[in-house]
Amino acid sequence: MIRTLALTTLIGCMMILSACTIDDEKSVIEDREGYTLLIAPSDQDPEEQYALQEVILTSSTIVDGKRNHLDALHVGDVITIDYAETDSSIAESITHK
Repeated sequence: MIRTLALTTLIGCMMILSACTIDDEKSVIEDREGYTLLIAPSDQDPEEQYALQEVILTSSTIVDGKRNHLDALHVGDVITIDYAETDSSIAESITHK
């Protein structure tokens, strides 16, 4: 009983910690269509398939510390994204790695 409770607590803590670090993960830009990026994890296993994540850029998205610097983003760039608190698909800031 105690063992099961400890294991459940450990798994719960791991899920919370993994959710907290999602903003710090490196991603690679696979495609860019206007103000939308399609990204994938930068560390990929060639044997696995990955779903692309859609990220929306806005006029207030900061790229490498500069506002209105969206032209610096290109397919193949490795980036880290900080998402808006209100919507996890909107990029608040992007940093090249």
